Amino acid sequence: MCKINASLLLIFLFIGHLSAQDINTAKLDSFFNALDANSKGMGSFAVAKDGKVVYQKSIGYSLIEGEKKIAASSETRYRIGSISKTFTAVLIYQLIEQGKLSLDTRLSQFFPEVPNAKLITIGNLLAHNSGLGDYVHASGDLIWITAPRTKKVLLDSIYASKPIFAPGTEKHYSNSGYLLLSSIVEKLYKKPYARVAEERIFKKLGMKNTLSGVVNKTGLHEARPYGLASSWSEIKDIYFTNVIGVGDILSTPTDLLRFMEGLQEGKLIGTKSLQQMKTAGPEDYLAMGLMIIPFKSMVGYGHAGDTYGSHCVFENFDKQGLMVTICMNGVSYPINDINMAILSIITDSPYEIPSFTSLSLTPVELESYLGVYSSPEVPLKLSITRNGTVLMAQATGQGVLTLEAFEHNKFKFEPDGIVLEFNPKNTELVLKQGGQTYLFKKEIDVSAN
Repeated sequence: MCKINASLLLIFLFIGHLSAQDINTAKLDSFFNALDANSKGMGSFAVAKDGKVVYQKSIGYSLIEGEKKIAASSETRYRIGSISKTFTAVLIYQLIEQGKLSLDTRLSQFFPEVPNAKLITIGNLLAHNSGLGDYVHASGDLIWITAPRTKKVLLDSIYASKPIFAPGTEKHYSNSGYLLLSSIVEKLYKKPYARVAEERIFKKLGMKNTLSGVVNKTGLHEARPYGLASSWSEIKDIYFTNVIGVGDILSTPTDLLRFMEGLQEGKLIGTKSLQQMKTAGPEDYLAMGLMIIPFKSMVGYGHAGDTYGSHCVFENFDKQGLMVTICMNGVSYPINDINMAILSIITDSPYEIPSFTSLSLTPVELESYLGVYSSPEVPLKLSITRNGTVLMAQATGQGVLTLEAFEHNKFKFEPDGIVLEFNPKNTELVLKQGGQTYLFKKEIDVSAN
């Protein structure tokens, strides 16, 4: 017992010591400069300590059109994806505090057409345990959501989807649940969601660079979404009026810091409501409009948001007085690794800035890898080709991935955490991702040899 308490005391002292130190802005600059110089990402970042913004950085471009390039800046606005859900949850809790809703209010009061509507509560929708699925990708067609859809079409998709499980029995991340919540906000206020969010959140907190309900590429200072092949190229993103209150909001890192601070200081909802938003079950990271975010011995809360082309994170480690926001419109290095790097640096934890060095191979050296590979474990074929001295991989029906050589016979695609290990002698490759390993055998050789 005494040993455990002593260990806990050391942890708390260690955290307190870290929170009292200054942020190592020089090391942050070095990290982001390395990302920029090696085309690992484009975006804007901010860190606050004890309620004050102590660091801001922007790298890359918000717009690339041929020779025309606009550098990213602190005024660049990014699509924050599912962080929009936290705004929706706040609006719902405001309605609860006004007595217009409760966590036990049944969905059937607003949308009786939804399967299990009489059993699903507002609390279920907030906590992702309603049993409803994901209307964004319900059809399995990733392109469907990139074209404008009417609200009726979107809701009909939810009505037609079968429940995944009985309400309250499991958890499954649900875009459908939050579209219904944003629609309930509109029904009760009798106003568009964007106007309610502006009146009840953005204006209250002075978030002048944040807005909702804006069609793609029409927002002032809006960052375009990009992916990296041989160079940054624009990605066709979700059509954002299809995801109002689910993933549409435009914002900046510093505005997101204002939002977190306002939430923490009770400027939007009461302490009880915020505590409920942060409450998740044991070993569960999904709370009620927020996510639980652990880092070493620290535990914070926040949310992440990804669209097809934007990638954002906001997090609050309130006990340490630290807040971090990440908004990116181009990523070729895992955003989780970027986040871990930032947190390591600002807490003065050991961290070595990656060199991002890669092996340079000639076209002849790449020839032995080329071909079409298949695996009995995966219902997809993998085509390995090259463009000059760059190796490319493409799974059936998916986009082309640019691979980076990092060791002999080993290549990676960092954004998705994919590693390919080739064995040319046995005409095999091993694909590693997410802790899983899959063996592929070459069935078609397209090399020049």
